[in-house]
Amino acid sequence: MTVERVILIAIWIVCIIIIPIKIPKHRTREAVLLFLSTQMVAWIMSLLLVEWQAIANPIREFPAASGSNFTNNYIFFPMVSTLFALYYPNRNSGVIKFFYHLRVVLCLAIYLTLVSSFTEILKYVHFNIVLHTVLLWLVLNAVRTYVEWFYQRKIQKEG
Repeated sequence: MTVERVILIAIWIVCIIIIPIKIPKHRTREAVLLFLSTQMVAWIMSLLLVEWQAIANPIREFPAASGSNFTNNYIFFPMVSTLFALYYPNRNSGVIKFFYHLRVVLCLAIYLTLVSSFTEILKYVHFNIVLHTVLLWLVLNAVRTYVEWFYQRKIQKEG
């Protein structure tokens, strides 16, 4: 088994273990909406980047079906996005929010750098790590804002 396959299997195991540990039971519905919304955006973004030949995924789970990597785009990134939004410091100062963003984006950038440098899971063709990280940051905040809006509307209707 190659290093790439071990990494992909490890991501699945870690994500499956994190779900019952880090997602509070009273916020399960919100977590499901966050996860599915991020999957939808990541799917479109990934397919476009692969189609435009901005990135390549030489090693992927379903090579005949798509050029995108299933584990990174449909499991790993949605899990990161879900945890990002669930634990977002809404009531804290702008400085704390800034460092929260910085921490998550830096972790994603480090992961992407390591994966693109040392494995065949992700290769940048006409794209780079900075643009990819900015794009992921935009997705994180767009999905978080959407779910906050969605639940705010629902609470106002019930009240």
